[in-house]
Amino acid sequence: MLALIVEKGYEHVSVQDILDRADVGRSTFYAHYRDKEELLLGGFDESFAAFVEATGAANENERVRFLEPALVLFQHADGHRHVWRAVVGKQSSEVVLRYLREHLAGVISQHLRQQINDHVPDELVFAATVQYTVNALIGVLAWWSETDAPYTPDELHRLFVRLSSTGIQRSLTVA
Repeated sequence: MLALIVEKGYEHVSVQDILDRADVGRSTFYAHYRDKEELLLGGFDESFAAFVEATGAANENERVRFLEPALVLFQHADGHRHVWRAVVGKQSSEVVLRYLREHLAGVISQHLRQQINDHVPDELVFAATVQYTVNALIGVLAWWSETDAPYTPDELHRLFVRLSSTGIQRSLTVA
């Protein structure tokens, strides 16, 4: 399915395209998946579990870098830019973007809580900060994937931290 998304964009991939590429029958497909969305998100669940595991491994270091999950995501995307271009770029699907926003929000929330020792002065401001960070992260990832900007994951992470850190840190401190 990912190859088809890279070729055509998610919205233009039909179940019939998937059946033809996988050389399976319609009944076999529907015995396992309700629709193409379920197939896609099932694959994302596996990839996201690996991302969370890698983020957790990074967090086991004595000192976790600020916005470390972004670095882990950039490192993964670097090896699969053509796929990321298709899933977060111009041909992406709201299904994928919604999935990423929801799942990244959990990772970013946990990371930011660790950064501030779980002292959240205002939960509403914290929730807005998480959403800002997630959407900025997806935006930078989409830009990087679409433009083939010559940044390494480390360079992109440093840029993302530089762009984001002051606002995030100010929003999470008591005024």
